[in-house]
Amino acid sequence: MKYHNVIIRWSKIATLLFIAMVLVGDIFGIAITQYICYCWAEVFDPARLAGLAVVFYLGTVGTYVILFSLFKLLSNMGKDTVFDRSNTKLMNVIAYTFVAVAIDCIAGGFIWSGSFILAILALFLALVVQSVRVVFDKAITMKEELDLTI
Repeated sequence: MKYHNVIIRWSKIATLLFIAMVLVGDIFGIAITQYICYCWAEVFDPARLAGLAVVFYLGTVGTYVILFSLFKLLSNMGKDTVFDRSNTKLMNVIAYTFVAVAIDCIAGGFIWSGSFILAILALFLALVVQSVRVVFDKAITMKEELDLTI
């Protein structure tokens, strides 16, 4: 039991560090998008730079939703609330937000082609989260059936 709490505690700390990194990314978002446009995408059009900045900031909004949902999920697990419908709802939020981020990255892909790779990664992560959610749903159903037989 203590071993698992240590893992959950470190995972929550890592999640908070990722939130801090996204916050720093938000602060320097314009400089980051300018760097991507000028150095990687070799795009010098101000309209496309503004478009990539919008895509960037929409992506960070989705990232906040994912990270805060993950933090709440880890908090629930720290309270020994694992196979619970609230956790599967959080996993749904995470998965659908990954899909929204993927759509955002596809839009950014028309400005910088590297954004398409990020879209593929986001869709893959959505698939993984949804697969885990299905396993949790099955475990919850089995647990409820066992509770009824006792």
